[in-house]
Amino acid sequence: MPSDPAHFLNDLPIWKLKAVAAEYKIDVSSCKYKKDYVSKIKSKKITEEQVRKVLAKAKAEEGKPSEELKEIGKDLEEIAARPLEPTEMPSHDEALVERHIDEALTMRPSFFDVDSMTESAMNRMLIGDFNEAIKTNREARLKCLDNFSTFQVYSAALAIRAVDELLARLPDSMPKTDSSLKIAVTAAKRAFLTGPPRQREEALESLESLAAKTYDAFVKHTEGDELDLKNMLLDYESFGTRTEESRRYLEIAASAKQTFNMEEYSRYVNEARQRAKVAKQDRVREIGGIFHLIAASAAEAKELGADTAVVETNIGDARKAYEDGSFKKTVELLASVDRALDGHHVEMLRRRRELEVVQLQKATAWVVECEPILTEAASYGFDVKDAQAKMVMAKAAIMNKDPVNASKFGRYIKDTIHRIEKDMDNKRLELGTIKHVDGTKCEKCSQESLYDYPNTSRKCLTCGFMIQAPNPPETGSPQPISVTTSTAGPGQPAAQPAEDATATAPGARKRRLIRW
Repeated sequence: MPSDPAHFLNDLPIWKLKAVAAEYKIDVSSCKYKKDYVSKIKSKKITEEQVRKVLAKAKAEEGKPSEELKEIGKDLEEIAARPLEPTEMPSHDEALVERHIDEALTMRPSFFDVDSMTESAMNRMLIGDFNEAIKTNREARLKCLDNFSTFQVYSAALAIRAVDELLARLPDSMPKTDSSLKIAVTAAKRAFLTGPPRQREEALESLESLAAKTYDAFVKHTEGDELDLKNMLLDYESFGTRTEESRRYLEIAASAKQTFNMEEYSRYVNEARQRAKVAKQDRVREIGGIFHLIAASAAEAKELGADTAVVETNIGDARKAYEDGSFKKTVELLASVDRALDGHHVEMLRRRRELEVVQLQKATAWVVECEPILTEAASYGFDVKDAQAKMVMAKAAIMNKDPVNASKFGRYIKDTIHRIEKDMDNKRLELGTIKHVDGTKCEKCSQESLYDYPNTSRKCLTCGFMIQAPNPPETGSPQPISVTTSTAGPGQPAAQPAEDATATAPGARKRRLIRW
């Protein structure tokens, strides 16, 4: 019969076709595929209207349980009524099994004597001593049966102990807690105590089969984890993550695997994963810090008059990649931007040679000003390790007369201090390092929030205005406060203040503005 794709029966699922066949007593027992059901029903010339009536009737009876469902319900009730098979033995039985297993493992059977006796029986028969051959062969057979019985007990004890040790060494996250496996262990131990030989063999066969499946699943799982971890490390290394520690743990895990210590193998693989995640977080923070270094470099280049519009667009692209988690792309973009900014900086210095000395002097002033502040911040527990590392680089650049890196790292250090300025002041207040100046108002915001700093400067914690504190008066008359303001932008070196009249006296100390 040619198939008709447009026939209405082709649109019906198999269960509906079965309902139609049942209504019109059509034998579909030999049907395997949908096309077979369609052909059978189509051959009976059943109309679409008849099919609709059958389906409407089936829908009306849908809420009534079928005979098949009733039978399934009975089976479920019967299963539910059965007592649960215990997954653990009572403690006294467990102790008894362990003792018997220990005893059985001390009686290791040997078939060497049996082999010798059977060979002797064969030799006796060859030389014609048939009587001795029969006697020796009988003794060999009886000894073999005795040894075989011992071997069965020994083999059962060895299998149970091996499975117990395997389950104890597998990590909790693995499928060792499967109820069927626990039941198999309990059944094997019960059969070992009181079961007949056949029951013991069946229980052991089930136990060994389930244990082998569990072990294979564990190995596949851990090896899959190890492979995923190695791929993850390659990805992390692509954007500069230091993964030496994770790879060292993987080497230890490989050694544990060679000695079949799967518990340690799994533990060290998991530990390697955790170390890799921590290393990635550290690297992501480092990449975030690179944006500050790039900003410092851009500010230096722009201050010299370089056109950084295109470079700043690339910085925006790098920021977006960073937020999207594309850290490899972020690092590549930032490296490109850094090279471009250094190129702009070098070009501007080439055009104006006199700026090299200015840049080096500015960087030197920043280093001298910021180094004690970084030391203070570190003593308070602030994370300024990166700024201290850049301090070393800035000093090296100054020594090498490299104005580009000297000014870039110097400004980065200055900006770092500016970012932690408020937290530093709060810590100083907490520790009493700075003291409130009573009765004196800030000349900028008129608030009584001036504080004396150990470096003889004063600062308003409300508006951040910085002034130079006066020398202690020699007489009782009040001395005027010398106020110095700065027009330098954030991160730029402060202008040197004009000396007041007292600074020209012999031995007088020059004062300069310190910007925090």
